[in-house]
Amino acid sequence: MIALRRSIALPAAALILAACAGKAPPREPAPGDPGYAFNVSGTYTGMMSVEGQTIPATMVLETGREGAVTGEVRVAEMGITAPVEGTISGDQFTLHIGYFNPGSGCNGAARSTATVEQGGGAFSGGLAISECGQSMSGALRFRRQ
Repeated sequence: MIALRRSIALPAAALILAACAGKAPPREPAPGDPGYAFNVSGTYTGMMSVEGQTIPATMVLETGREGAVTGEVRVAEMGITAPVEGTISGDQFTLHIGYFNPGSGCNGAARSTATVEQGGGAFSGGLAISECGQSMSGALRFRRQ
């Protein structure tokens, strides 16, 4: 009789454990996951304002694993095409652009921490630039096409 109870109890316990294991709560998407509300991926057009001068630009961006952002920025009127690297954390997009400016003959670096709109359709924020030993400030604003 004891052997019969064990043979029924073990399969029943296994079924209960299997049923419970399949009901884990869904995990919220993280930066870079499909469905994350602040990923930036696609082609963005906008502007960078530097020391009062507004310069149109285009960025092509992709948000990858763990919120790593890669892409390219193009500032046609200045002849600049440069890589963009950054990260998404919450609604904040921290980006870095290392470039060469043919007009000044100098290398430069632009940094920004921009706020991303829900859905990733736009971002904007302050801008800090260092070029030819000079520091400049401004802003950037981009919207997905």
